[in-house]
Amino acid sequence: MVYDPVISGRRYDFGVSGLLYKRNLLLFDRQTGSLWSQLLSEAVTGPLAGARLKVLPAENTTWDAWRKKHPETRVLWFVTGHKRDYKQDPYADHPFPRKPALLVAIGEATRIYPYSELKKLRAPLRDEIGGHRLTIVYDRKTNSARVESETPSPLTHFVAYLDDLKAFFPQTEIFKAAR
Repeated sequence: MVYDPVISGRRYDFGVSGLLYKRNLLLFDRQTGSLWSQLLSEAVTGPLAGARLKVLPAENTTWDAWRKKHPETRVLWFVTGHKRDYKQDPYADHPFPRKPALLVAIGEATRIYPYSELKKLRAPLRDEIGGHRLTIVYDRKTNSARVESETPSPLTHFVAYLDDLKAFFPQTEIFKAAR
């Protein structure tokens, strides 16, 4: 997920707290020490509790697919001066399902699209959420999904693990492909 770090005109610096809430990492801001839920995009404790971060558009895809679309992209280097293998997943040994899903929100209306269901479709999915039409394009080659809005709307979308999305958004409808 990618956020705008500016809240009420002030820029905040964020770090990873190492703490989990419902199996999901909490961020902290260095200015106040408030803890932030990634999936709620909101401070959950501290002086900024209740403040929200604006989610910025981002795409989960392969490096090869990204580079083809955006050949001028510059990347950070893995050599950071810290003793950490950035190519290794630090959570690889944690025994929880890692089924990706796309959450789409327009205002208070939300829907979860499990990749396992999107894979069943033969064409992009045309759908409507909160009165707004959109298209979800799933790419089998890169195992990624993107959202194209047909009407101007305050659209937010991001990819997370299905079980995490269900824990944070328990009332949200989960898309099922027609048989």
